[in-house]
Amino acid sequence: MRSRARPALLAAGWAGAAALALVAPGNLVMRLAFGKLDDPALVRQILMCALGLLLALVALRYGERGRPRRPERRADGTVRPALWVRAVTWVAAGVPVLGFSVPHLLWGLDVPLGVASGAGLADLGGSAVFWGLLVAGPVAGAALTLGLIGRWGQTVPDWVPSAGGRPVPRAVAVVPVTVVGLLVGQYGTMMTTCLAFGVTRTCAPGGGAEILDGSWGFSTTYLVFLAWGTSLLAAGAGYLHTTGARAGR
Repeated sequence: MRSRARPALLAAGWAGAAALALVAPGNLVMRLAFGKLDDPALVRQILMCALGLLLALVALRYGERGRPRRPERRADGTVRPALWVRAVTWVAAGVPVLGFSVPHLLWGLDVPLGVASGAGLADLGGSAVFWGLLVAGPVAGAALTLGLIGRWGQTVPDWVPSAGGRPVPRAVAVVPVTVVGLLVGQYGTMMTTCLAFGVTRTCAPGGGAEILDGSWGFSTTYLVFLAWGTSLLAAGAGYLHTTGARAGR
């Protein structure tokens, strides 16, 4: 009976964590972006995030409890991540490149991929540097994300002065991944929900949502944020799984 209940409890735990961390905060990202720091709802939204992360940690530890930890080690002593960890991390690295950098590169070159003829790419404005950052930013983030499954994500490279060869503090990797994953995932969740219910104009502050009309290329960007955020959080959980195995937890 216990073995049958275990998968159900794990599924419920992860689903609850996702609901609390990504859905319940609502427009938290918008509040932070527009400086609405005096809103009483902000405390509740942050609390929901914290509870979601706590539940995710509980689910992660519960899923590992009772299972033998025989990590596969590389020649340098670092742990080779499990297959599921490598998979979600590659997804977290690939989604922003394929779903954000590539389309923005094409739009910056005035190639109307998934954009209605009347959308007016020129109206988006921005200098070449601006478009370059839009394209290069996710690529740089993808490279850092792959560090979660690389050797240098566990041990500081030897060429780094003073710190070379030392274990990488878990917080150095997990905290940035979690923060970015939450912000991107919450925004993607909110805007995808707005898009699904046809209320995007209500959710987008200051207007500008009319550019989505007939332009699936712009609309699917919200799905990219949702997939990017959730896979990034999963990659962070995978990193904890890998480094926990290294520490013998």
